[in-house]
Amino acid sequence: MPLLDIPTLNVIQLGLGFFSTFFAFNSQGFIEEAVIDSAADNGNLNKHAGYYSLSIIYAVFTVANFVAAPIVDILTPKWAMVVGSLCYAIFQAGFLFLNEWYLYASSALLGLGASIIWTGQGSYLSQNCTKETTSRNSSMLWAMSESSLLGGGVFLFIVFSVQGASDQIPTSTINILYSVFTVLSVISTFIFAFLRTPFYPETVDRKNYGKLVGSTFKLMFTKKMILLAFVFAYTGIEQSFWTGIYPTCISFTKQLGSNTNALLALNAICTGFGQIAAGVLSGLLGDKVRKIGRDTLVLIGTTVHLIVFALCFINFPQDSSLKKTDEMGGLIQPNLAIALIAGGLLGFGDAIWNTQIYSFLCDTFPKQSAQAFSLFKLYQSALSCAAFFYAPVLQLYWHLVILVVTSLFAACCFFYVERISRDKTSVRDSYNFEEDKVTNLRGDVQYRINENEQHNSGNLKKKLGECKSDNYKNINILSDVTMTSRKSTDPDEDVKF
Repeated sequence: MPLLDIPTLNVIQLGLGFFSTFFAFNSQGFIEEAVIDSAADNGNLNKHAGYYSLSIIYAVFTVANFVAAPIVDILTPKWAMVVGSLCYAIFQAGFLFLNEWYLYASSALLGLGASIIWTGQGSYLSQNCTKETTSRNSSMLWAMSESSLLGGGVFLFIVFSVQGASDQIPTSTINILYSVFTVLSVISTFIFAFLRTPFYPETVDRKNYGKLVGSTFKLMFTKKMILLAFVFAYTGIEQSFWTGIYPTCISFTKQLGSNTNALLALNAICTGFGQIAAGVLSGLLGDKVRKIGRDTLVLIGTTVHLIVFALCFINFPQDSSLKKTDEMGGLIQPNLAIALIAGGLLGFGDAIWNTQIYSFLCDTFPKQSAQAFSLFKLYQSALSCAAFFYAPVLQLYWHLVILVVTSLFAACCFFYVERISRDKTSVRDSYNFEEDKVTNLRGDVQYRINENEQHNSGNLKKKLGECKSDNYKNINILSDVTMTSRKSTDPDEDVKF
């Protein structure tokens, strides 16, 4: 008997593909603005092209999520991720010969590819999970993919230390970095191309494209998804903070050090440690998460983030998100150790939130996984885009106020959705008809036939006519429970009879 079953091996290979893709993309994300700033000094492109590039990526990403689910269903998750990975490779290759218009065009292409690859990931993961393995598999996938932050941070630190780069990044260093990033993106394409067929494949009607798009909109306006929209929105705001705004604060706070690129690499390493630690913790808990409750873990993630926001307030100047500054922090002199600890905790909290969202979506929408994950990325990317839009005009403390308020509201929404999902699952699972022998399954409701009635199915009507009055009562009770079960089915869930 193999040590690992096929679904687990599929998830591991999926994690390797995302590790390779985001080793490249997350690493370049930390240095993109510095690279473009250095290239702008040579007159190759606009000094603010990096901000325009990010705006285009997230704007297209947001819109593309409306059509990502049908594209994934038509191509299948495997080939959708292959196409998405190629988009990342095309974007990375553009930095080898920086051109402003190519940067904008490839940014738009990347936005489309990102919506496809993330929706494909969620669908493929869901099709390799059961209710017992969703928490373990989603945590394992998250830890593997987010370990790219740690690997990328170490890689950047080594390159910057060897090349001796400080504020400006020389062209030779840029070529080395983006050659590696492009090769890694191509490698991930091959990893996705060799993925096995999902172990629990969905049945999709690929002839009715309009129905596939319509099902996404229909799911969007269900009670659960409306509440989850606030949860997804918070993950988008905090994602923009730890990927863009917080590294900028480190870079612009002069009292933390002089070699800003090396400090950004150290922050990436700490964030990666936090992401991996949270993913490993959730994975080790495994089935115990069902007993502890996803809401408990989300409470931990929320508490960690609130601690981080407090640390940011006391450690960074209020203008550190906008410009280079020598000012004091909110309460103390800026401290590098506190900054790196906060970076690690940001990664830890982000991983807790995302792994529990993945687990919830896989459990709750197993037959609509592509639609559910596309909506997740729709709201997440939309709020990330909005956060990057207002980032250039807001001081750090206003960012922290927004994060505190949205985190508390998102946590309350998640607690409520998790509670109603757990309650309705418990009601369905509580139906227990004893003294039965033959079981026919339809959706989530069990229909059982009494052992005295199964002996001769051809004479069933005759036997029913000879039953005593108490047997009539049993049959009526069974019918009543069946009808009650149908009426109590959650309309947000994909249950068929």
